[in-house]
Amino acid sequence: MRIFVVGANGRLGRTVVTRALAEGHEVTAFVRNRGALPDSSALSISLGSVTDRPDAIAEALHGHDAVLSALGNPLWLKGLRGPAILADAMVNVVKAMYATGVPRLVLPVAWGTGRSRAAASPVVRLVASTLIRRDYRDFDAAEHAVVQSDLEWTIAYFGALTDAEPSTRWSASTHIRTPKPLAIARADVAQFLVSSVETPTLAKHHVVLSGAQP
Repeated sequence: MRIFVVGANGRLGRTVVTRALAEGHEVTAFVRNRGALPDSSALSISLGSVTDRPDAIAEALHGHDAVLSALGNPLWLKGLRGPAILADAMVNVVKAMYATGVPRLVLPVAWGTGRSRAAASPVVRLVASTLIRRDYRDFDAAEHAVVQSDLEWTIAYFGALTDAEPSTRWSASTHIRTPKPLAIARADVAQFLVSSVETPTLAKHHVVLSGAQP
């Protein structure tokens, strides 16, 4: 498949790109700068900003089979600063996918976003409505933009991302309940994201990702 990755320069994004290449896919990384992406004949780099006009994204998107998002906001709780971009990015990506006829979109978002809010713990709901409400409002709007589209979307909820080694003990479920364990390796999330583009039964589904069982 030809997979278009937005957010490819982030820690999750680089893992997604590496995984997709290892599985034999052709990958286009849509990024503002090349960064630390791997060298591969199957990897194309397209420079641009995902919050720019959707027609700029569409120009790079032609001929692909699916879009994987690895975008995230720079959470101030982790000492990071920057604008909330996910909702604007998804609106533009959806428009570009309509324009180019690319059908498949996979979006990972933090546990407690959108449909998962009601199943989240009181602590997560409190944090989502107070300390990082700017970001959760942005996550909610991004999920809404995707779910209201006619695309073959999958929303993947994850908890705390770690740099642990990949495993075979993580799980994915369409039953919306708190991930157990909440912590999950980026490598395991990347494995799900890449495999899901070739899983038609996950279209129009919300999926909860749980970390590796001990």
